Amino acid sequence: MTFPRWLSKTVLLVAAVTGGTAALAFLPATRWWLGSALGGIKGQQVPDSTTTHRPSPVQVTGVAPVPDRPDTLAVPDAVVRSLGIRTAPASRPSRLQRLEMIGTLAIDTDRMAHVHTRFAGEVVELGTIEDASPGTNGGPPTRRPIRYGDRIGKGQLLAVLWSSELGEKKSAYVDALSRLQLERETLSRLEALYRDQAVTERNLRETRRTVEAAEIVAASAERTLRVLRLSEEEIAAIRAEAESLRGGKAARDRRVERDWARVELRSPLEGTILEKNLAAGDIVDTSLDLYKIADLDQLTIWAHAYEDDLPRLQTLPAPIPWTVRLKSEPAGVLLAGAIERIGDIIDPTQHTALVMGQVANPDRRLKVGQFVVATVDLPPPPNVVEIPIDALVEDGHESIVFVQPDPLVHEYAQHRVEVVRQFDDCAYVHGLPISPGAPGQLGSPHTGDQVVVSGSVELRASLGRLHSAKRSEAAK
Repeated sequence: MTFPRWLSKTVLLVAAVTGGTAALAFLPATRWWLGSALGGIKGQQVPDSTTTHRPSPVQVTGVAPVPDRPDTLAVPDAVVRSLGIRTAPASRPSRLQRLEMIGTLAIDTDRMAHVHTRFAGEVVELGTIEDASPGTNGGPPTRRPIRYGDRIGKGQLLAVLWSSELGEKKSAYVDALSRLQLERETLSRLEALYRDQAVTERNLRETRRTVEAAEIVAASAERTLRVLRLSEEEIAAIRAEAESLRGGKAARDRRVERDWARVELRSPLEGTILEKNLAAGDIVDTSLDLYKIADLDQLTIWAHAYEDDLPRLQTLPAPIPWTVRLKSEPAGVLLAGAIERIGDIIDPTQHTALVMGQVANPDRRLKVGQFVVATVDLPPPPNVVEIPIDALVEDGHESIVFVQPDPLVHEYAQHRVEVVRQFDDCAYVHGLPISPGAPGQLGSPHTGDQVVVSGSVELRASLGRLHSAKRSEAAK
């Protein structure tokens, strides 16, 4: 007949208060009674106590505290054998504690662009891409306007605007160049006349001042175009247009005239169209987000770590590795990544801090906004040892472990411990602070110590009886 170990331990602990050594002496009879009781609960026939032979009680004698060590028991060899006291070594923690944080996937803001126009104007053309699906009747692929969800390359033409503002800036530069050239020619003629003493020095100086003013205006107009991000090729084309106009040439560059007010919107990065906020014929200004483009090959993780877990996270060397899986796929593929930053603000409602990191998404399987579970393997706290679960004695108020200091001597010391982590077959514990004069506080068990895995409940009962007897004697 088998019965729960906790029930046997409970009866023995109660017996420690009321019966002392009797609890050890009548342990076999107690076990027989428990087996009968449990059998009755399950509907089995309870043997008649008048006819069933009970095992003879084992008389336990000679258990006594070690002098000057009231929390250590000296147990005779016969009692060790009758109780089946066995030990096993305490060891370093063999399992890492897993800290799981719930989070979401987000766009990496360093890989996202808001596309604006530098000039207000009218949308006259939309960028196109080649459609991946073939045309009708098995024909070649066709081109279509760019739309939401399309993947585009860096420099891809997104739209063309016609801006009177840009045309005016270019015309102002042409006018400044033309005026500058005219003033320079005037100065050249006056210098020749001055050498012939046909004009006064004052007239020459005034003309030089006029040339300087024209140079300032031309330079200012050119700087304005550079500030507006016109390329060197575009500025050179404007100079060529000014030259053709000044010479009175009839055949000017028609391409320059056609593109005089043309503004091209191009993608600043390779990525995916997340927003498109324009159509042909729209009048747009510089404040509008015409497109939002993001590179989704790498995503940001925003996870939430509880305030109590932050000290252990912050002690780990950076970068802190973690594994990430989709919450909707508990058995899904684990993705490797690292924590890059722990936020400085604690959420007042959840008492969590934002933990940020990156995760690669080359196959685009991960979607922005999905819930994820990020897991960090935390090393055990310092001064923690791993013991077999059978070595731990708990009564709801405290946790006890018995240690055999010398494997060759049957002496067993009681340690009060705190359980840090408990598994099915082992527990992580560390000793409670030592209080002078308090029995049973020897500090933490150490790696390699022999801990009692069988018979610890009986040892606890005997030690409790001895302490009770000592207190009763002192009270007389």
